Amino acid sequence: MANSKKSLEREVVMLRKQVESLNDKVRSRFDFLLDELRELGYRNKLSPEKNEQDSSGLVSVIVPRKGFSDLILQKDVETQVKMAIKQIQNYSKMVKGYGLNRILRSNSIALNFIGLPGTGKTLAAEVLAKTLGKKMYAVRYSDLVDSYIGETSKNIIKVFSYAKENKAILFFDEADSIASNRTNVMNATDSENNLTRNVLLKELENFDGVVIFATNLAENIDKAFERRIHMHIMFTMPDNKEREKIWKALCRGLKIEKDVDFRNLSRRYNFSGGNIRNAILNAARIALNNDKRRISMEDFVKGSDLVEKGTLFMSGINNNARELRYIG
Repeated sequence: MANSKKSLEREVVMLRKQVESLNDKVRSRFDFLLDELRELGYRNKLSPEKNEQDSSGLVSVIVPRKGFSDLILQKDVETQVKMAIKQIQNYSKMVKGYGLNRILRSNSIALNFIGLPGTGKTLAAEVLAKTLGKKMYAVRYSDLVDSYIGETSKNIIKVFSYAKENKAILFFDEADSIASNRTNVMNATDSENNLTRNVLLKELENFDGVVIFATNLAENIDKAFERRIHMHIMFTMPDNKEREKIWKALCRGLKIEKDVDFRNLSRRYNFSGGNIRNAILNAARIALNNDKRRISMEDFVKGSDLVEKGTLFMSGINNNARELRYIG
């Protein structure tokens, strides 16, 4: 009986290892598809790590997979991100080595990633989390808001509690929504919003971990957060060389024709990393629509034109909707 039980236990262990191996292969193969679905709004529903216990839909639990090799930033921005990582990894050395005991009481750090959409803020947060070997809890204001008075503040407290219990990094996307300037109290809504800001400030002050805010509207963030945020890191649009590196990094492993000229594309289109990603996806759609085996330079140009015209249209510079017609 005992031998039979041990045999079953060994078989269970072997099966678990096989399942884990299969999961790794499947996740590696379909990461790109999952990222696409998340962009379309299917957050919290896609993979096993999304069902973190007691997260109650307030956070999106992200198991980071991207490293510094996937991140193309200006040198000074990358250095600042690495500085934050260095502090977290070497807290005792930093405190004892420089005599910071009186002014640095915990290994907590709050970062503010500032920059236009698509400049690498979210990716940098993921890289930071992966380097530290931690999960990342992505938080959006819309997930925290509750129609009942006081509930939004309670949700903020819950989010910090979840992060503390699971030693996760908190990432507040579109932080200007939740940390915006406090207002004069004219009605119950104003009072609730101010309470929310105050609770966030208190939780941030007491949190012994990593918190990252991301915004493209830093001027809208309440000044009280300025002192509590330790580093403000500006993410700028990539230059020609950086764009070329981003094109090459995102196209790594793709089936493309030999005529593809990344230097030409990087100089021709003044894109952020996010726009380059969308241009590549457009090029793949165009190639697919034309039953091509590989993506050509022509496809990349057409895909980039769609992104460029769409950007102009959304910014109000080009109001001729017919310019957005499909050109595949």
